[in-house]
Amino acid sequence: MTTVILIYGPEHGRVLTTEAAEGEVLREAGWSYQLTDDVDDRGRRIARAYMD
Repeated sequence: MTTVILIYGPEHGRVLTTEAAEGEVLREAGWSYQLTDDVDDRGRRIARAYMD
């Protein structure tokens, strides 16, 4: 399991746990959150928002 923090978009700051290693981790209200290889200062993977 990977802990992910969502940035930008309407869910900015939301933290979730996922089994995804790459690709899309959340799709909601016209936004997709894609995992990056970046991590924040707490070691959480970063998922950036993109408008669909």
